[in-house]
Amino acid sequence: MLRKYRWICLILIVAALEPLAPGQCWGSAVLLHPEFISLGDVGAGKIKKGMVTITYADSDRKSWSAEVNEGWLCKSGRPLTGILEHARPLQLKMSMKSSLAPAGEDNNHNGLYTVVLNLEVDNRRTVYHKKLTGGNHREGVVLNVGGEIKVIDLSFHVMEYPLEPVLLVSPHRLDFGSLGQGQKIIKKIEITNRGRQALKWKVNQKNNGRQMDGVDALSGRYVSFLQPETQGTGQYRPGSLGKDTAEYAGHWSEVEGYPEAQQNSVMKYRFSGSGIVLYYWKSPAAGKISLYLDNRMLANIDAFDEKTVAAEYRLNEPVIGSHIFTLVNNTGRVVIEGIKITGKEVSLGNGKWIKFYPEIGVTTREIDYLHVSVDTSHLPPGTYGHVLNVESNGGEAAIELHAEVSLETGSKILDVYRYSFGNDVLLSTNPQGEAKTAHFRDYRKQGIAFKLFSPGTPGTTEFYRWYNPQRRLHFYSYEANGEGKLSREYVFEGTIGNIATSRLPNTRELYRWQHPSTGQYFFSTDTKGEGVHKIGYKYSGIAGFVR
Repeated sequence: MLRKYRWICLILIVAALEPLAPGQCWGSAVLLHPEFISLGDVGAGKIKKGMVTITYADSDRKSWSAEVNEGWLCKSGRPLTGILEHARPLQLKMSMKSSLAPAGEDNNHNGLYTVVLNLEVDNRRTVYHKKLTGGNHREGVVLNVGGEIKVIDLSFHVMEYPLEPVLLVSPHRLDFGSLGQGQKIIKKIEITNRGRQALKWKVNQKNNGRQMDGVDALSGRYVSFLQPETQGTGQYRPGSLGKDTAEYAGHWSEVEGYPEAQQNSVMKYRFSGSGIVLYYWKSPAAGKISLYLDNRMLANIDAFDEKTVAAEYRLNEPVIGSHIFTLVNNTGRVVIEGIKITGKEVSLGNGKWIKFYPEIGVTTREIDYLHVSVDTSHLPPGTYGHVLNVESNGGEAAIELHAEVSLETGSKILDVYRYSFGNDVLLSTNPQGEAKTAHFRDYRKQGIAFKLFSPGTPGTTEFYRWYNPQRRLHFYSYEANGEGKLSREYVFEGTIGNIATSRLPNTRELYRWQHPSTGQYFFSTDTKGEGVHKIGYKYSGIAGFVR
């Protein structure tokens, strides 16, 4: 075990203050993305996950090792070690959970919970245990790469579970996005028990379907910034599939699929309505944020809190026309949930467009899911909303549901851009989001390769992407298991759009080739594969049908 985390930080600070010799300059060859990970509430239910990509700017190969600071006991596996190369980024995965009940007490009679930390690289895993009190904690994972020390800062909140059941739902606002007429879509709501006794719950639709605590919850159209495909990667890809109109500048990471602004990061959101509501989280990692409407200062907000709690900022004054709402994160790190545009008329519809199941349940320490189904078959174009109420022996919770129905059939066409680096081919419908990733700068743009469909288009399914950071190769398929072709080195990166699995009107085949020696796949609508057979690629079938 290494010495305490604070001594490592002290050594680094002292070293940084030493004067440089003539001609000497400081420059780290080891790059971490991100350097800070906020795992949020850690408990006995859902395992909280994070991932850090480690790159080496130098051309030499360097040995590396990973340790945790003093106090953690290694329960299984061996401390992680390996070789880091410039062209092969390293992905360090970590996950954490804690015990349901205290495993002892400290000298002040505070309950001590057993916290389990897993570190994993290339299917090699090391498990550490440590007894911690309930509340906020910061720990360090220390990397030694060829003598250069880098520290990954972990922050988390150890949950304290009372004896009685406690209801928690997530999210409190569910955004179904923009849907075409006749579309059907299903999303999930997590129901968690934050107590030790069994939680018994049932779902009721509100009588008027729009009230929460006597307030009109559907006062405007809600847009969530959640990107589920980025969850646990640490890398937020803004504007994925054109879901929102936000523009991001600076360094943004990901926390449970939501964007987390690092220091001096900026988000701009263009809207047209009578007002706007910003939803975010206060937390121990957050600091000061500034809000602007166009070029006018609205507020300076202190987002710090000893616990992670939901918060909102509401623009009280009415505005008319189109505006730009700007958030500047001055210090710390703040997670943004979404935005509500007020002044947009929200209808309840006929009440039959929403179904949910199950209607009742019993939750102990696991997480249960409430499935919410939306069917727009009998809805005219417009903005729709509804409020569900979950009642239990551990409290109540109201959930907002939002959707927008357009005249479009949902078959929006997405341009798929092709990029190349070495043997690898990167396909993306979201160049803006890709630019935020650590390795994208190495890729060369080749133009539009083909077109995919937007999510929910009838007759299509998700077209998934995987990445092998060791061999630096991508793979694509509409089969969630990768057609059984992938080793465990491949990391799931989500969906880049929807692909047709059979021929639809105005579609064409997407052909696939594979290079037998490199293992790289190539995708093209050209029957000759744009000449790749001349450099050793072999035909590997049809991947689906595209525009």
